[in-house]
Amino acid sequence: MSPAGRLAAVLAGLVLGPAVSAWPATVELVASSEGFRPKVFSVRKGDAVRLSISSADGDHCFALDAWRIEKRVRAGRPTVVDIAPEKAGTFPFHCCLETGAAAEKEHGRLVVTE
Repeated sequence: MSPAGRLAAVLAGLVLGPAVSAWPATVELVASSEGFRPKVFSVRKGDAVRLSISSADGDHCFALDAWRIEKRVRAGRPTVVDIAPEKAGTFPFHCCLETGAAAEKEHGRLVVTE
């Protein structure tokens, strides 16, 4: 690599930070008026997990109240949420845009195992 190329790489590292490898696990969630798919998913305590949440039919929301996470999910553009659970248990999530009967469908559970 030329000196100019090395300088560009160093500057990119300073501006962008160190290169980060891909997350070890990605969970694909799909939100729709029929609910989340999958409705229940499990991860291990301490493992870094990337949630990639997409919409099948319009705007939705992903809310995981126990962890104070609330992200808008727009059609045609996945929403990414990175988590690394430090506590085992079952944590409900839901769409925060819906009320009434629609809200009854749009929920699920994240299970964190030891």
